Amino acid sequence: MAEEENKTEEEQSGEGGSKKKLIIIIAIVAILAIGLSVGVTMFLLGGDEDAPTEPVIEEEVKEPASYIPIKPAFLVTFNVDGRQRYMQISLSVSSRDASALDALDHHMPLIRSRLLNVYADQDFQQIRTEEGKLALQAQTVEVINTVLSSEEAGEIENVYFTNFVLQ
Repeated sequence: MAEEENKTEEEQSGEGGSKKKLIIIIAIVAILAIGLSVGVTMFLLGGDEDAPTEPVIEEEVKEPASYIPIKPAFLVTFNVDGRQRYMQISLSVSSRDASALDALDHHMPLIRSRLLNVYADQDFQQIRTEEGKLALQAQTVEVINTVLSSEEAGEIENVYFTNFVLQ
């Protein structure tokens, strides 16, 4: 009977050892499965590290355009076939550069003088056409930017005729 009790204890201890081994094996398999899934995920998602990356292009954020009217209006007289003709132009100037607009205000007497000379040299028949008006607009932008660049200020973007009268 003592032998039977010893066998029972040995069988029980053997069964306990096999349960421990089974738990250890399951734990190892679970750890390997977790490690394998993490490795596969890293490989699939992070595999582009060696590939050349495209440079990130930062878009310039443009400031909103500011518009400033040039007052008073320009009045120019023409002598066309012995008749007196008039041109009256009201302008507005646009720029995204605040320093250019400040310089425009500061140098307004010089700009008005140069523009009056340009306007007085125009052919009356030419400025009556759409192409003539567009050319006059481009000349106006050029004259203003020439004055501003000689004073080391910014540039204006465009000039708009807010009133254009030929008589």
